[in-house]
Amino acid sequence: MILQIAENLIMKDNKTEEIKALIARRLKDLKGDTPYNVISEKCNTTSARISDVANNNIDCQLTTLIDIAIGLRVSPAKLLDIDFNFEDYYRKLDGK
Repeated sequence: MILQIAENLIMKDNKTEEIKALIARRLKDLKGDTPYNVISEKCNTTSARISDVANNNIDCQLTTLIDIAIGLRVSPAKLLDIDFNFEDYYRKLDGK
């Protein structure tokens, strides 16, 4: 039982990093060729902060993701629309 809990924690950490990387990649895809400073002029987040999120250099707050979405003029849901099978991941976490 303890081993299963430890394995689940390890899986969680690994997948969390994978999910963060997918969100960062999604941000870059949505950004396209638009410079970070142009996005930052449309929201309350600095271009450096946007770059840090896009390069997966920081854990950001929800407000930062919302601000970035505003700067990109997209729904915040679009930033989180990543290719990751959450259902399968949750089944594995639950040992099913």
